[in-house]
Amino acid sequence: MLNKEVLINIFKKLLEEGKNSYDDFNSADGKIGDGDLGVTILHGLEEVNNNINKFTDDLGANFIICSQAFVKKSGSSFGTLIAFSFMNISKNLKGKTECNHDDIIGIFETALKTILERGKTNLGDKTIADSLDLIIKKLQNNQNYSEVFKSATKQALEDFKGKKIKIGRARMFEDKTKDLDDPGMYAVSKLTTIF
Repeated sequence: MLNKEVLINIFKKLLEEGKNSYDDFNSADGKIGDGDLGVTILHGLEEVNNNINKFTDDLGANFIICSQAFVKKSGSSFGTLIAFSFMNISKNLKGKTECNHDDIIGIFETALKTILERGKTNLGDKTIADSLDLIIKKLQNNQNYSEVFKSATKQALEDFKGKKIKIGRARMFEDKTKDLDDPGMYAVSKLTTIF
C-alpha cells in the first residue's frame, strides 16, 4: 500500500520520467498550447524532490509539500490544477500514515473532482480528467496498479482519437485537435509507465 517510503520512491521515479519525457511533453503541448507542459511538470517534480527530506509519516502533510512545490514553480493552468489536487488530497489524508486500496481510489477521485471543478471542464472534453475517470473505474475491481494505470491511460488516448478537445486554448484549433492527443492525457500515460 501507500506510505511515506513508497510515496518518496514514486516522486523520485516521476522526476526521472519527467526528465526523460521533457521534450515530448513540450512538443505535444506546442501543437495546441504554450508548449510548456514539460517545463511545468519537470519544475514541479524537481521542487517536490528538493523538499522530499521534509516528508513525514503523515501523508496529508506530504501532499501539502507537493502542492506548495507546484505553486512555487508553476504559473501554468495545468500546474495550478495539480497544486489544487494535491492540496485537496492532503486534506483527506491528514494524519494518515498509510493508504489502503479504497484510500488510493479516493486520491484519484479527489484529483478528478478538483480538475473538473477548478478547470471548469466536463468528462468527455478530452482532458486528463477522462484518463483519471478511467483509472478510477478500472481500480474498482483491480488492485494491480501497474496494469490499471498503464491500460487505463492508454485506453483513454485511444477512446478519444478522432474527437475534438473542448477546453482550454486547444478549442481555437477546432477539428485539428481530432488527430492530436490531449497533452495532459499524453503526459499521464507516459508518467504512469513508472509503476
